[in-house]
Amino acid sequence: MSPKYRWLLARGRVAAIPAVAVAAVAAGAIGVTSASAQKTAHPASGTISKSVLAKAKAYVTAAEQAPKWSAPGPAVNAKAALKGKTIVTFPISSEIDACNAKGQQGYLDSEASALGAKVIPLQSNTGPTGWQSNLSQAITDKASAVVMLCGPTAAAIAPQLATLKADHIAVVDGNYNQTGGNPAFPTTGIDAESGVNTIQGVTTDLADALVNLNGTPAHILLLDSTQVAQDSGALGGLKAAIKTWCPSSCSIEKTEYFTTQDWSSPSETSEITSDLQGDPKINTVIVTFDGMADGIESTIASDAATHKGLKMYAWGGGLAEIKDVGTGGTYAGDSGPDEKWDAYNQLDQVIRLLSHKPAAPVAKEIAPNIFFTKSNAASFSVGGAGTEYSDKAWSNGAFVTDFQKLWGVTK
Repeated sequence: MSPKYRWLLARGRVAAIPAVAVAAVAAGAIGVTSASAQKTAHPASGTISKSVLAKAKAYVTAAEQAPKWSAPGPAVNAKAALKGKTIVTFPISSEIDACNAKGQQGYLDSEASALGAKVIPLQSNTGPTGWQSNLSQAITDKASAVVMLCGPTAAAIAPQLATLKADHIAVVDGNYNQTGGNPAFPTTGIDAESGVNTIQGVTTDLADALVNLNGTPAHILLLDSTQVAQDSGALGGLKAAIKTWCPSSCSIEKTEYFTTQDWSSPSETSEITSDLQGDPKINTVIVTFDGMADGIESTIASDAATHKGLKMYAWGGGLAEIKDVGTGGTYAGDSGPDEKWDAYNQLDQVIRLLSHKPAAPVAKEIAPNIFFTKSNAASFSVGGAGTEYSDKAWSNGAFVTDFQKLWGVTK
């Protein structure tokens, strides 16, 4: 994926996401520092017990299994809700495969059209100014609903959201959850959200790192981004996982925060190189959003010679990223959701709102992760080529039929 304005994932997904520069909106733009770092006090050294390793291994094994679908809410009549309605869709950035017409946007648009809606897919390559323009276009087009894929922050588009609400145009923000209460990601003006599980993703990363280190505590370099909604939630999730499994021995040695514009850029690579050279204790790199991983794989591989057990783990579910995991190098694991499942969660919210029903709680509209390693990475994309998403790992897309039954499309 291109580094500009990325999320995981998708997503990915996700969902653009650390000293932390809090995202602030001024004159329609999100202002954050280009890169900043935060050091963490080191706990006492020690080893990880066999019982903890067994629990970590079991956690990873469970995360590699196909998730089960459950209905996010009561049955609704999709065709009645969408017939003759206009839906405008756009991603946080059209350069992100998980979010654009190759991923969530394409899947949502196709299914919504098949159910009778008129879909107007828009591009988005300029951040907040592009989101604002697209929302204004939705007003001009007299849309019934707008779907923003991969979590544009409501803080950057507050005036447009207020106008949409006044015009009774429903707004769904996809992958907009696990914000950790961060005020930079308000929900004012948003009628419904869908979610991703970045917290589980980084928890699985730590579990797999402990298994691979085989008793040695994880000393982590964490890469994060304040521009993506799940930033605060993911950091809190990783700290909670450390507290559960290795509170007196594992450590976050340093946290680096990068804006989406710097993901996989020379400046990011330079910072990571400096961090690894300056701290030989680091043996685990956890990347909160895998769009940051693309440009640093060779750096991690080269530094593994002087950092015993050094491997990289991520969350996001990017096509290129999980293909790289499949090569079996130092990029050891990456988890993420099925982008079609993610899109169907968002469409489900649209159907509910246009049926004049309450939106489902975002906790019920979360696209579940699968953790990918060398052993199963090939199932994530068609033919394992890393160019087209596949539903193979998700029970061959059985969730599609489940959603369609819920919507009254099939029996």
